[in-house]
Amino acid sequence: MDLLRHLTFFVAVAEERHFGRAAARLGMTQPPLSQGLRRLEARLGTPLFDRGPGGVSPTAAGHDLLPRARALIEDAEALGRAAARHAEAARVLRLGVVADLGPAATARLAVRAAAATGLRVAPTVATTVALVDAVSDGTVDVAVVAHPTVLESARAGPVVALPTEVLLPAGHPAAAGPGPVVLRTLRGTAPATAPRTHAPAAHDLLLDTLDARGCPAGPADAASPAEALALVATGAAFLLTADPGLTGDGVVRRPVAGEPVPYRVRVVHRDGVPDGLVGALADALREGV
Repeated sequence: MDLLRHLTFFVAVAEERHFGRAAARLGMTQPPLSQGLRRLEARLGTPLFDRGPGGVSPTAAGHDLLPRARALIEDAEALGRAAARHAEAARVLRLGVVADLGPAATARLAVRAAAATGLRVAPTVATTVALVDAVSDGTVDVAVVAHPTVLESARAGPVVALPTEVLLPAGHPAAAGPGPVVLRTLRGTAPATAPRTHAPAAHDLLLDTLDARGCPAGPADAASPAEALALVATGAAFLLTADPGLTGDGVVRRPVAGEPVPYRVRVVHRDGVPDGLVGALADALREGV
């Protein structure tokens, strides 16, 4: 017998005190309801109701067992809800993208991930350190993060070098001409960078590269691309960006003269991601170059 179904009959009849009303509440006819209750009483070995011309009322056993029946039904419903959440999670791919890539690249990566896996994609935009931690603890399936970085237990995928351009305050002398900007001409202007805690190794590599190119400076911390853009627009900093859509009033975009200063990113992932996903994300990154 279907114990939970028959316990639902028991609870409905106990609350309605009438077989007809209980059957209507359950969307069924009265005969199978009565038969189900008889089977339940036979299974339990005790009558649950006193039946009379005025309706039904629980027996002493029925009164005692009713809270237990309700608890079993509630537990079964909670079990079903928990199982549904797990089933839904299995149909979702959790994708992380470092904020510096920008909205267009994030959307492109999400579209490619959905096409490669057939899953609904739930994107998260965060710092490199936060995303590596999330992949390591299994709360994100795959992420694109700044390179180099310590990967903890995340699995390493391909590294892709993305070209950058420099954003300058419109009033900066290096913004006057149309051509590429020699980095040493930015000496004395702070580079806008994410705080070192967001991606320590990548942060240090950028500053070392600028130093070697004749542009040593203390960085101007910007927790997001929007903050970095505001620093540039107000004349407080310049910004090397791989996001071709990042621009604003008071900002001039120029190529970098000489050796490129790429923004390197890496695809990292947990064990067991769908086949082809990592390669599809790397291809999507290269297509944006």
